[in-house]
Amino acid sequence: MESTPDNPGDALAELVTRLRPRIRQVFSGFRIPAFDAEDVLQEVLLIAYLKWSSIHTKDAWLLGALRKKCALYWKRQRDDRLEAVEPWTLESLSEPQSPGQERTERRLDLKTLTEDLGQRHRNVLWLRYGLGLSAAEIAARTGYCDSSIRKLTCRSVARIQKKMAGG
Repeated sequence: MESTPDNPGDALAELVTRLRPRIRQVFSGFRIPAFDAEDVLQEVLLIAYLKWSSIHTKDAWLLGALRKKCALYWKRQRDDRLEAVEPWTLESLSEPQSPGQERTERRLDLKTLTEDLGQRHRNVLWLRYGLGLSAAEIAARTGYCDSSIRKLTCRSVARIQKKMAGG
């Protein structure tokens, strides 16, 4: 059923009804939680409604836009998790600690949290938060550049946060 310029809402509703199985496949493929899937779809539908007259292949456009929004969803989730860990919390692990049980417990926690990571990620986190080295010192020891150490640290922390969140 083709839409008329006067009523893109009905045509959009019909398109969504027809594409519902494929929309579910996209959400399933991107592992979007059910409680967020409707919001992601609503964002895509709003854009589709506003651009309706300029969209030529509506099926392909809708599914492509949905895939892009799903990818952006996970990027936002990752960025939000990274921002949720306050840098001073991680920095406190690298500051000189009083000797004793507290320092030992923190090192054991770091070892436990990093056991599922690859060797390179474990090494960087251990050098950074276990031994308290700066990014420049780690780069000198490992042969990486400073920015690579920062990226690797952020990725490692994100993986740990995902593990802690149950993902």
